[in-house]
Amino acid sequence: MVPALGWRFFAIHALPLRRSLAPAAIGALLRTVRIAHGILRDFAPDVVVATGGYVAGGVVLAHAMRRGKTVLHEQNALPGRTNRWLARWAKRVCITFESTARYFRSRPCVHTGLPVRKELLCSRTDRADACRALGFDPSGRVLFVIGGSQGARTLNGWTLEMLPGLRQAGVQIVHQVGERNVSEFEGYIQDAGYRWFGFMNSREVGLALSAADVVVSRAGASTLTEIALFGKAAVLIPYPYAYADHQWYNAQELARVGGAVAFRESELDAQKLLGQVMSLLSNPDRLSEMGEANRRWAKEDAAQRVVQQVMEVAAER
Repeated sequence: MVPALGWRFFAIHALPLRRSLAPAAIGALLRTVRIAHGILRDFAPDVVVATGGYVAGGVVLAHAMRRGKTVLHEQNALPGRTNRWLARWAKRVCITFESTARYFRSRPCVHTGLPVRKELLCSRTDRADACRALGFDPSGRVLFVIGGSQGARTLNGWTLEMLPGLRQAGVQIVHQVGERNVSEFEGYIQDAGYRWFGFMNSREVGLALSAADVVVSRAGASTLTEIALFGKAAVLIPYPYAYADHQWYNAQELARVGGAVAFRESELDAQKLLGQVMSLLSNPDRLSEMGEANRRWAKEDAAQRVVQQVMEVAAER
């Protein structure tokens, strides 16, 4: 995708940064630094922007050795190990959640929000039009279940268990099951009350979010930002095995502003989740308040805010 945009692209072998670096990881880090040093020498960037992936470790370290400027972006409420380590060389740290600043006390932090796909923002549309595009009745209520790009088996199973109760209540369901789980859903007929997708492109996600009254989701930072930008109420069930439980901290941030209710996966089953969903769907005023709270929290101009920080750092002497 990157070369098609007209940008130079380099793939670099890297391994995760561990608290106790194994010899293989140390060797991979040194190789990354060496390769990155050659790329940086050739490209001579004014600024390196790092977003927390472990490949950034060696790149930023090589850039620091050249006395270069770095801007970090931390998308999660609880920073990852790489960004915590790299912060010592950062001129600024852009953050999605205001509370994240406490983990970077020695660095200037700027609450920029998290950039999202332009195509997704352009896909927002009137709720009734979105319902019709999905084959739904605009006068009925809509639940959108999304487990991230890979899907979530637990959420998938609970959704199937909830289907009879949701259908009986007249709730229409859009369900993103994940590409790896498609074979498990081929026997489920898609009709006017239930639509499932493996992978959803930007337009399909935009339609589902535009149509939804409630979203049931994991709590990755990108997904939360997208839900908030569409002004939707959410029931969040963070992935329990995410690094340092960071999805739980993300979910708590949206719950704190009033835009979501958050539960540990261990606290729920299909019937309890059905009860939470139906409770929200029966209270339009609360749905509206939650959606507005999310919309106020989200920063639609996050990409421009990050670019501004990068340009300012580039101009510093």
